[in-house]
Amino acid sequence: MNSHKYLFLEKYSKVGSIVGIFTFAFLIIGLITDDAHANFATTESSTVAACPANHKMYYVGANPPSSSTPAPNANVPVVYLPLSWTSGSESKAFTFIEASGNKVFNIVFSEILDLNSDNRPKPPFYDSFDGVTSSAINLSHNSTTAKKNHVLKVDLNRSASKIGYKIQDVDSTTTRSGVPYIEEVDVSANNGQLTYNIGFQTINPEKNKVTGISGVNCAVGACTIDASWNYSSANTPLQLAHNNFFSNTAGTHTVGYSDFYFCLAPPKLIVKKALNGTRFGTDDEFEISTRVDENLTLLNQFTTTGDGSTLGNSSSSVQNLKENTTYTISERVTNGGSINNYNATYNCLNSSTGSNSTTLIGSGSSFKLSGLNYGDEITCTITNTPKSYTFTGFVFNDNGGITASDSTKQNISTTFTSNANYFNGIFDSSGSNKESGIGASGLQVRLTNCGPNGGTDISGTSAQNISASASPGLLLGQYRFTVPASVIAILSPQKVCVMQVEPGSWKDSTNVSDYSVDTTPNTREVALVANTFDYKTESNGSRDLDFGEVQANNASLVLVKSQYVHNCNINTNFNGTTGTPSQTPVFSIAEIKDIEPGKCIAYRIEAYNRGHVDLKDIQINDQLQVKSQTNLVTSVFALPVPKGDPTSLYTGTTLPTGTITSELFNLNKPTGSTPTKATLYFNTKYGTTMDTQ
Repeated sequence: MNSHKYLFLEKYSKVGSIVGIFTFAFLIIGLITDDAHANFATTESSTVAACPANHKMYYVGANPPSSSTPAPNANVPVVYLPLSWTSGSESKAFTFIEASGNKVFNIVFSEILDLNSDNRPKPPFYDSFDGVTSSAINLSHNSTTAKKNHVLKVDLNRSASKIGYKIQDVDSTTTRSGVPYIEEVDVSANNGQLTYNIGFQTINPEKNKVTGISGVNCAVGACTIDASWNYSSANTPLQLAHNNFFSNTAGTHTVGYSDFYFCLAPPKLIVKKALNGTRFGTDDEFEISTRVDENLTLLNQFTTTGDGSTLGNSSSSVQNLKENTTYTISERVTNGGSINNYNATYNCLNSSTGSNSTTLIGSGSSFKLSGLNYGDEITCTITNTPKSYTFTGFVFNDNGGITASDSTKQNISTTFTSNANYFNGIFDSSGSNKESGIGASGLQVRLTNCGPNGGTDISGTSAQNISASASPGLLLGQYRFTVPASVIAILSPQKVCVMQVEPGSWKDSTNVSDYSVDTTPNTREVALVANTFDYKTESNGSRDLDFGEVQANNASLVLVKSQYVHNCNINTNFNGTTGTPSQTPVFSIAEIKDIEPGKCIAYRIEAYNRGHVDLKDIQINDQLQVKSQTNLVTSVFALPVPKGDPTSLYTGTTLPTGTITSELFNLNKPTGSTPTKATLYFNTKYGTTMDTQ
């Protein structure tokens, strides 16, 4: 303001002019984009010292307006704090305490030069100063040269759609000695905007620098101007520089700052779409919708473009939301695709610091937003990952926890028949009699298309080695195939098989430590189910992708061969002799010694199923000894004709030659503790003379 020497003139000329300090001038100001939060910068307009329509005003001063915006949009009440200041202090924080999170507005002065505290409190100070300013924070300077007098910075702890205040008494004056000052304010540092008063000030074309007209002094309220900044991100200092533009003599000038305010926009939302991988279907696009829960009104919708893993049009525009309203964000796949082919996650972040609206993270293609507040800026990113098929199983020892040994080879006791886990085709990996996975050199599992001879490997897969030590991330004996759903989708026909490839040493092995006996098939077709992507053995038996094996001494099929030496007089039922009907043949597994040529030997081969899987298509073959093979006496088949129990085991009506072969037969799994059994009887005659061949 003017030199204190001329205060008496201003004191009386400004009476009655204070009412105009917060008058709404209708200069329209467009919002300026801030790079840090460009996505949320709006293009809404507002009048001077007012908020955009429906935005909420927070005011610090002595004369709060009744509404954030002038009529006809005067529908948002103003939150108010009185302006106060400790004399000489260079900063103060004004905190608006709210349930939605505190809003902290900072006023900071710096780079203060040439302060004058004669006949006044130490600047900065709050006062209606001697008729020069009204209810303002005042700074008085006595600069004798053109220079910057001070800097005023304001900032807020969240993004604001607008921040502003009034600047009182930017002018000039003259004395007998010359022009002591021409005041100037400059807000160009942060794209601020200023108003001015014709006749007292000039303004540059950018409207960010106002300079007093040399020698022209104004009365109280006559040359008040407004400074404002449109969209700014949280904690961004907005700077005003106060300068003495010209001086050729000494003189004190005072400037006042008042009626501070900031505006918070209604909650804003941007929804973004991301794709982690390649589309399941080549034509899949994603349609994202935002709806108001209360009435299902569609607020915003966009659909992506692109192909493969590329997304175009992957973001919504800024969506203006409302407090105390719940919104549902959902997506669907267009062009005949299904959202079930993707795993969807969402991550909603609020860039408005200090807000009580929490971050929202979850999975699913639909979710709700609620509890939003003024000033919230929410970015929700929905990420879709095309689903992959997984096929998991084990190669395991189906021994029911029984260690194989010579003593177990022909054991048909309850040790086996009462052990439900033994040889049941199921991997019982827990509880009593538990089993374990196995591995071996050359043991592999393939994932194939079920074609001839096992089929070809599914694209992108290769045979997995099931080694004697577990592979990283897997258990002993475990395999796992992961295949993009898009690969399975193009199979024709839609078939998938898992196939066990056994080491060559297991086939027809005489090594009892080899797992030469299967308890399950070596190829399993996986029944694909719509919208099911994880395939493994199910405890309810609905799916089994495991492969069971046992060592030879733990085979379910037990063959016991016994013999009975007689005088070639055994009856047709092999349960007595013709000469002495009461004599019961005693078959024995003991070695026959010192048999005389011309005697007969009856044989009994008993086949037992001691396991818990039905055995199918069993066939017994037994070859008699001949001298050319054994250098022993040649034996031949003799009457009676061989007999089976059940009779279907042998249906021939004449004696075999050289080798006896049973019919194919089945042995069902035991229903109790007794193994199921089938028996083959046949008679032979030991040679009467040595074979001379």
